[in-house]
Amino acid sequence: MVTNSNKADLEDAPLPSIQPPQDVVAFNELRSCADLFRLYDSKALDIQPPYQREVVWSAVEQSLFIDSLIKQLPIPSMCFSLDYKSQKWQVVDGLQRMTAIVSFLNPEIKWKIADNEDIDPALRGMTNLQLLGGTEQQKILYRRVQNISLPITVIRCDPTRPDHSEYLFTIFHRLNSGGKQLNHQEIRNCIFSGPFNEQLRLLDDQPEWKTLKKSLPSKGSRFRSIELILRFFALHERVSKYGGNLPKFLNEYMREYRFSKPTTLEKQEKLFDEVVSHISRGLKTLESFPVSYTLLESLMIGIAHNLDRVAVTNNVALGRKIIALSNSYELDSAEAKVGTTKASKIRDRVRKAREIFAD
Repeated sequence: MVTNSNKADLEDAPLPSIQPPQDVVAFNELRSCADLFRLYDSKALDIQPPYQREVVWSAVEQSLFIDSLIKQLPIPSMCFSLDYKSQKWQVVDGLQRMTAIVSFLNPEIKWKIADNEDIDPALRGMTNLQLLGGTEQQKILYRRVQNISLPITVIRCDPTRPDHSEYLFTIFHRLNSGGKQLNHQEIRNCIFSGPFNEQLRLLDDQPEWKTLKKSLPSKGSRFRSIELILRFFALHERVSKYGGNLPKFLNEYMREYRFSKPTTLEKQEKLFDEVVSHISRGLKTLESFPVSYTLLESLMIGIAHNLDRVAVTNNVALGRKIIALSNSYELDSAEAKVGTTKASKIRDRVRKAREIFAD
């Protein structure tokens, strides 16, 4: 039986090796904090595009960063992408730092520096507005943050072009390899933003699906449940075209569907809702049944391929089919748990799932 301990997951395929497109340019420059705030304030710079995590720095950490700027301590380089057609900027690496800069330099919002002993006594407990309108010495400290220049790496590109978006995918992936690495779907969430990406996020928030994914390892966190939805659509529609490299396969699907028409999105939503509803009613007959990503993906594809037949199958019989698929050689054998994204393995799982729910 497939269990939650099964390590077959969504991230076991390497990125395809690609060369930098000749017209993608990466360069370094210096930008003052005042200039960065101006870009943000004019909505030319998006400091928290969809792929970014939430702001995680505490008030103390942000305050210490501002203190570092005032003391002119060395600051690591940030990385932005620049769409040379729209002239829109996005923060690739540096969300926490940019959030502190924007909070401090925003003259419309009061922001308080933490009262921490590591911070300069002239700053502790002060607000940005007090420094901006205070004594001459306080104004100097405020201007020091405005005027200090920070190193920026700029990636000039056209994210709408397939070769550029693939290259961006690789850059974002490697930029985050030093810490908690962004997974593939977190990066797709940025590069392929648009109606289809928003649809995936909305489906992931559907109440019945949210209940279902609670049984998954890590409860589908860090976009893994969203990638599972993407895998379902892509493999359901075009498993015969799958060549063995899952990231590339999913990238191509997202690129093609990125700006889907509302009618297409409505059909996908209807299919997803029906499939999730059938899985839920089948699982309700099984007490504490373990569900893995691989099993749930296979269930979705098998049911979607046989919707009419599944619709007239009662809950108990549906539960038995779920057990049968879970116990099948294609999912439960030792061979099935090795190289789970190989073309032959995925096609075998899809074939078996479709057979089981066709009976």
